[in-house]
Amino acid sequence: MSTPAQPDAPASPRCVLCNAPLVDGTTRCRSCGLYQQLGARRPNPFTRGSLWALAGMLLAVYVIALVIVSLAR
Repeated sequence: MSTPAQPDAPASPRCVLCNAPLVDGTTRCRSCGLYQQLGARRPNPFTRGSLWALAGMLLAVYVIALVIVSLAR
């Protein structure tokens, strides 16, 4: 005679960013501070285009700094 399988306890909600457990009813993660309203539907702020734009801007600032330093001599 086998024993019936007991259902698992409901999983506690977890943060979509850092996977820390959330206290029921909270809208903000205590660990990372992310608001949980959008959940998994939260858009990713680091799209390929935005990362290339950031890299281009950093490169431009670096080149401008090099030009200023070379002209100052």
